[in-house]
Amino acid sequence: MKALSKTELAVMNSRSVYHNRVKSVMDGMGKTEKLLKKSTNVKLGKKVTKGKWKGFPIYTLTLEERATCPMSCAHWGDCYGNNMMFATRYQVGPEFEAMLQVELSDLQNKHPNGFLVRLHILGDFYSVSYVAKWAMWLGQFPALHIYGYTANQPNATDATERSIGQAIQTLRDNCAERFQVRFSGNFDYATMTANSADDVRALAAVEAKQAFICPVQQDRVSDCGACGLCWSSKKPVVFITH
Repeated sequence: MKALSKTELAVMNSRSVYHNRVKSVMDGMGKTEKLLKKSTNVKLGKKVTKGKWKGFPIYTLTLEERATCPMSCAHWGDCYGNNMMFATRYQVGPEFEAMLQVELSDLQNKHPNGFLVRLHILGDFYSVSYVAKWAMWLGQFPALHIYGYTANQPNATDATERSIGQAIQTLRDNCAERFQVRFSGNFDYATMTANSADDVRALAAVEAKQAFICPVQQDRVSDCGACGLCWSSKKPVVFITH
């Protein structure tokens, strides 16, 4: 019998291909290491340069893919984390959330006029209580603004995924000015979704001017910070590549 590949084992065990890059805050953090990292991603950008959040520095948070994601995710097997061998993923838990609290407090003091957190570079919202933590932090830290994508669907068949998705939707409905998280791979909703161009429904929506293709992937703008459509427009975004 042929041995399973690293990717096949990761998919089967609900973890990252690079599980050795998963770190617990209990293991100790480097002198300048943070959970919330300043963006160094060329496509994401270092700060927002357009729109209502102009001037906000961009921070990112990376969790372990699959371990924190719903199994219904369309990219469970071909997650782009499969190609991110150098990314540090942080293990979730009470200590992780406590450290996030401290770091958000520090960022509130450092950037009282506003800062943007991209959730999540890898991984996803892993529980209703974790969503509730972000709701609490939005209340505690008025400078905090959030955008990102989730594979948890509010209309999912799985009860756990559905409850997380509904919690995210409720938070967005109640805090739309500062919390803009889109549902990935959802064609049941007409707004605030993110879909792939490899699905004919996504291309049909673009053709009908009911969705837009990511301007960064079309080289129409330099980075997400110079675009801002994912947090300023309700139209579905369509990504050319995953």
